[in-house]
Amino acid sequence: MSGARISFKGGKLFQLAAVLLAAALPARGQIYFGISPIRAEHRIKPGGSLTEVFLIRNNDAGPIRIKVYGENWTIRDDGTASFIGETPTTYSSKDWIVINPQDFRMNPGETKSVRYTIIVPPDTPPGGYHSAISFETVPDASAASSGNRMLFTGKIAAAVYVIAGRPAVEGDLIDFSLGEKNGQPAFLLSVENTGRTHFRTRGKIRAFAASGEKVLDLEIPDDVLLPESRKSVACPLPRPLDPGSYRVVCELDIGRAELLEMEKTIEVIQ
Repeated sequence: MSGARISFKGGKLFQLAAVLLAAALPARGQIYFGISPIRAEHRIKPGGSLTEVFLIRNNDAGPIRIKVYGENWTIRDDGTASFIGETPTTYSSKDWIVINPQDFRMNPGETKSVRYTIIVPPDTPPGGYHSAISFETVPDASAASSGNRMLFTGKIAAAVYVIAGRPAVEGDLIDFSLGEKNGQPAFLLSVENTGRTHFRTRGKIRAFAASGEKVLDLEIPDDVLLPESRKSVACPLPRPLDPGSYRVVCELDIGRAELLEMEKTIEVIQ
């Protein structure tokens, strides 16, 4: 690790990661169904398997038809999830997952179970693998043609993470700076995942005025970094810093037994 010094802390457990996508065609529409859980993380030995269940509920006033399928996803440069269907990714678990049922109808208020089984190939190298199980409505073309309902699709994608074996969590805090995110002042952390499994960011950023007074105490957002990737993690400020000199301490938790720490002096000018 090159960018940050290390201090030790108590052990941490992985947090689950979440992705949610809603799309409407031809225009954006509301989603009238829900799933639980919205994300899942499983530790399975190579050669092993596991079966779990998603619950789906129809909250619409009418019947709906749902199709369920696995797909790959990745993270764009802007930090948002991109669902890419069959397009291969390096750490994909899509082909390990068997889903049943894959296409069904639901009455208003009905709750249904969808089982999925993950079978990890015996020769899988230790690592963290990911895919999505997507739940998508099938438009009712006959109702739309009669003018009773708008034709649209709604989609919710649940992230599924599979940790095979015991891969080490490896990463570094490369740098951080004061900048902007979506027009709001923010500390921007450059974080790198150098390992073969995903991790999530947590921690604190504290800013101290020249007098020693603590003026900011911010939580680092819970964000996911996929294996062998780099990402900018934004930590928004509740208000702009006044002009002056500040000592800023960043303590980043990536799920290891130690924190990654970096301290900088930041000058804010008028």
